Amino acid sequence: MNYTTNYHLPQWVETDRIQMEDFNQAMADIDEGIKNAQDGADTAYCPTNKPYVVGNYRGTGDVNSPTTITLGFRPSLVIVSNTTNTGTFGRSIISNGTQDTYALAFHDTGFTVYHHDNSPDLNEVKPYVYIAFR
Repeated sequence: MNYTTNYHLPQWVETDRIQMEDFNQAMADIDEGIKNAQDGADTAYCPTNKPYVVGNYRGTGDVNSPTTITLGFRPSLVIVSNTTNTGTFGRSIISNGTQDTYALAFHDTGFTVYHHDNSPDLNEVKPYVYIAFR
């Protein structure tokens, strides 16, 4: 019996005796391959499944009331910037979550920003924009 190059599916020759096990294994391999391809398509980039989320929030300005942004995933990188009334970007922070910061903390479903007297402050009473990457 010969086999295909890519997926090792059986290629019978005229002298082979076709066995039920060979046929069933080939069909199981094809089924698994289709499933794996579909699972990969579910995680591929498309307009409804982007590898990032863009959003905005308005800070609370309260040390005891941080702002939590729910994304539905733990981000790998977040960029936050405040904006002024003219729409220009002010102070920004970039974090990959591997280091504790008193301004930004990652969690399994998003991130939280805090208000404090030190810089950078990501929870002042002003508008902010962010981009969070999966």
